[in-house]
Amino acid sequence: MELAILAIVLLALAYPLIGSGALKTQPELAESELSDLLYRKDAAYIALKDLEFDMRTGKIGKEDYEEVKTSLEAEAVSLIAMIDAVGKTASGGAKAEKPEKKKGKFCPECGSRLEKPTKFCPDCGQKL
Repeated sequence: MELAILAIVLLALAYPLIGSGALKTQPELAESELSDLLYRKDAAYIALKDLEFDMRTGKIGKEDYEEVKTSLEAEAVSLIAMIDAVGKTASGGAKAEKPEKKKGKFCPECGSRLEKPTKFCPDCGQKL
């Protein structure tokens, strides 16, 4: 009897650690992985922007700038490729329709999303 109660208590305690991961469906896993990749891609873009600013203000030398920029660009490209792969996996490999491109949705300089039509990007100040 005591052994049965102990087993039930252990299962109840272990369920959040093991059970919840096993119950996730494939789309939930893909969505979680996709949001992580999108976050990492945004972080790489921000790092590139900061690196550009640091080079322009003289905080970093030209040689170091080129080296770090190359590695950050390579990371961003690999993240974009992984995002595409996860997107294809989540859609079941079916060819997804391309969303209609709308002018003025994203800044061509920094890539930030523009909520409403403006003349300048609210993030980087680029003229649109």
